[in-house]
Amino acid sequence: MTNIIEIKHVYKNFYTDDGEISVLKDVNLTLQKGKILAILGPSGSGKSTILNLLTNLIEPTSGEVKIDGKIGYMFQKDHLLEWRTIIDNITLGLEIQHAKTQESMQKIERLLKMYDLWEFRSRFPKELSGGMRQRVALIRTLATNPDILLLDEPFSALDYQTRLLVSDDIYKIIKNEHKEAVLVTHDISEAISLKWKHF
Repeated sequence: MTNIIEIKHVYKNFYTDDGEISVLKDVNLTLQKGKILAILGPSGSGKSTILNLLTNLIEPTSGEVKIDGKIGYMFQKDHLLEWRTIIDNITLGLEIQHAKTQESMQKIERLLKMYDLWEFRSRFPKELSGGMRQRVALIRTLATNPDILLLDEPFSALDYQTRLLVSDDIYKIIKNEHKEAVLVTHDISEAISLKWKHF
């Protein structure tokens, strides 16, 4: 199978007033076409640093990072703008990229209808449940047509019951839209359930 992400012998050090801090030491991982990769670890273990490397926000101290495709990033919090409607929140990335076209709007309409959000398109974020807000956040990420999704603990802000429901929704959307994904989580049960849902 084709690797669309390769991280080879990556080290990452940060420099502070107190000296040098080693965050990543000889990290190696791959993401194959058609797969989801879960990165599991406690807070402070370097998970977010790996995501930042994949988005080119930072560079490795040494080693190699290869990415074959366009990255879409879904944050831990939904970051919906409360003064914009749902549809206007979803099109925000397209507006920034000057890529709002008839074709992109048709794709958004399809996604909203498929995932039971069409009737809420003119509502505001405060009118939606936490789970619905996360679905909107994912559709906003998908609207820019990324090849690979980076999911940074996307369920951690939700209560346990909502987390179960939303994780099912998110995995279903990823699979239906034929996207590869990297999930960062500190929850081992979440990582294990991801495997059984996807494969």
